[in-house]
Amino acid sequence: MSGTIPVTGATLDAAAATAGPRTGGAAAAPAAGPGAASPPATGAAAPAACAPAAGLAARAQGRAARIAVAVLGASGYSGMEFARLALGHPGLSLAALASREHAGRRAHELLPGTDPRAVALPEVVAPDALEGLLADGVFDTLVACLPHGAWKAFEAEHPALAERTPLVVDLSADHRDGSGGYVYGLPEAFRASLPGARRIANPGCYPTAATLALMPAAERGWLAGPVTVHALSGVTGAGRSPALKTSFAELDGGASLYKVGTVHQHVAEMERSLARLGAAAPVAFAPQLAPMARGILLTANVALAAPVAPEEAHAVYAARYADEPFVRVLAPGEWPETRAVRSSNRCDVAVTTLHGGTHLLVAAALDNLVKGAAGQAIQNLNLQLGWPEAWGLPVHGSPW
Repeated sequence: MSGTIPVTGATLDAAAATAGPRTGGAAAAPAAGPGAASPPATGAAAPAACAPAAGLAARAQGRAARIAVAVLGASGYSGMEFARLALGHPGLSLAALASREHAGRRAHELLPGTDPRAVALPEVVAPDALEGLLADGVFDTLVACLPHGAWKAFEAEHPALAERTPLVVDLSADHRDGSGGYVYGLPEAFRASLPGARRIANPGCYPTAATLALMPAAERGWLAGPVTVHALSGVTGAGRSPALKTSFAELDGGASLYKVGTVHQHVAEMERSLARLGAAAPVAFAPQLAPMARGILLTANVALAAPVAPEEAHAVYAARYADEPFVRVLAPGEWPETRAVRSSNRCDVAVTTLHGGTHLLVAAALDNLVKGAAGQAIQNLNLQLGWPEAWGLPVHGSPW
């Protein structure tokens, strides 16, 4: 894209209409707001194994109706955030909300930020009811927002639902290793694999920030040795189930380290992404729980194979992300803040080199519930369905 990167809604539609092809993926689709001309399908036809998803994408292009989405785990933070974003998306319709603990409740009770005068939402159902709703044609896309391990177990218990749903996006870590035919959905790194994919594994919040922080250097072959990653996370990243460590009294006024070293489940995910980018390297990780509701603030440092001047590093990063609507490279001397990306699908990145250009220091900030979860899921859906990638997604943060 050239000029101003689009924002959301009508502005996005207009900007997408003039967008050119994107490196490593399909060309951006033209504008497709409500009642507007439909965007064309992306790239080549999907393989036979992806025929149901390909048919879904074809229907999306026809725009006869919105794509009907079921949210499994709608009472968790990522599930509620997906519902909030989907309500503002012109191409998506919330057709089913499933929660074991809240089945039978009105959706507006589960989603307190919604106004029942403005939108009609279905009653919350038990997860076991989804199979029947799929058979009745109530939804054709499933977004699983369950804790790690729970979606894989649910698939095993409900094989018909898992096999027959045309399109599934899993926000847990269950299939990020590519198991079960899932495609890893980090668009900025692996965009070309998304159009036509029937099963998408949404990346974790920490690995999203780490990969976007290190990708330009990794692609250049700069990295030489182990990577050290430090990151602060908002408490919503720990889930919504009550726990002593996430209570106000335990969090207020302090921060704490947890799962330090190589034991965090996201370490393997970071290492896989680096290897796919041609920079296989071990990662040492120090995650920290911070007294804030949402946000990731991450720094990574690594030795370089050859000296790189700070100006060169910044130029390479700026060029790599120039056409990415959801990655902003900050000016030299500026550093990311979580509040600047709060409630947005944007990741802010800053980079420099130290010690005579022999070490890379890079920082990234994103909202763990949006770019780190629900927003990235919608970004992946947009790509899979052939819609403008940024359609219906917020790029501006809400600092206050």
